[in-house]
Amino acid sequence: MADSNSQKMAAIGAKQDIEIELATRPALRLWQGREKTQKRHGILGLPGFCKIVRGIEQAVREDDPYADYHYHRIEQAIDDLTFDLDSELKDIQSFIDENIPPAMRLPDIGSKNPVVVPIRFASRLGFQLVYQLLKVDQIVLKVLLANHIGLLPNKEKFETLARVEKRVRSVLHMVFSYRHTGVTRDDMAANNQKAQKAKELMGDLEVGYLEGTTRSDNAPPLPMKRLQTMGKALEKGKAENKSKAAAKEANSSSEDELGAELDRVLKQADEEMTRSAKKKVATA
Repeated sequence: MADSNSQKMAAIGAKQDIEIELATRPALRLWQGREKTQKRHGILGLPGFCKIVRGIEQAVREDDPYADYHYHRIEQAIDDLTFDLDSELKDIQSFIDENIPPAMRLPDIGSKNPVVVPIRFASRLGFQLVYQLLKVDQIVLKVLLANHIGLLPNKEKFETLARVEKRVRSVLHMVFSYRHTGVTRDDMAANNQKAQKAKELMGDLEVGYLEGTTRSDNAPPLPMKRLQTMGKALEKGKAENKSKAAAKEANSSSEDELGAELDRVLKQADEEMTRSAKKKVATA
């Protein structure tokens, strides 16, 4: 019997915020974004991105196939961004290493007063972008160093910084492609008014997203009702495959019997022709 005085375990959570240090203005701009004013349009920052992603994650839990699709698409874009930024960082480091004289020793560079920002969101995609933001910080530092010591002209410096910042923003802005309609996979199967509205806003979806079989490994779990439906469909598919295999085996067996019978008839005909030929020779 359980002890009535035992205390319930509390939910697991961080005792304090995760923090990151940003040393450069481009990285800080990507983090902060910009508030909308009457004179200037707003620019989405990383916290704003994560806020929208949390809405997409909730829609995934509610069985919205479009949310599943866009979550997966954003994750794939972050993977591509990771590859691009790794290449940028490797290129600028190789450029510096190849052009400085062997007798020159470069110091470590950084900000004397970096900006410390807390991470207060629980989003896997958000954290994946945080890693890329810190990588941008390193790229910018190395570009500024190469420019400072006369290896990189101003024009190339500004072009590199603009290219990197634009590349990150292209991923941040992908969240705007999703529109919440409250549609579910059942709605899509019925092609009702919600489904038609979703199609008008975001187009058609591949079968894998409609069925829930194509999705990100990091996406929130599907609702239990959908998992049960998918399980029944899987069992039905296994039963149909088993039935097809049995029918194929039966057909194969019938074909084998027919082939054997045909071989027997042909063999008998050959024997009769051989006997007839021998009789003709004997008569002659």
